Amino acid sequence: MRVVLLVLGLVLAPTVAFFLWAWAVKIKQERKIAGTLPVWQDMPITWLAIAGLACTITGFVVMFFTQNQGYGGLFAS
Repeated sequence: MRVVLLVLGLVLAPTVAFFLWAWAVKIKQERKIAGTLPVWQDMPITWLAIAGLACTITGFVVMFFTQNQGYGGLFAS
């Protein structure tokens, strides 16, 4: 059951992230039209890089705690 939930979570995570991104883009466009867009939101590449780095670190942490490679896998059976 744990494996099924892990696979479902990994498959659904990009889909959920896409819909959250699309929702955020819609809000950003509405704010840009209204003229209330903060200056820091004009840097999409910076925020994309920060999000990618956070996802990479999270992935490594999850792999360390769930995979049993002889040196990690604190929660692996």
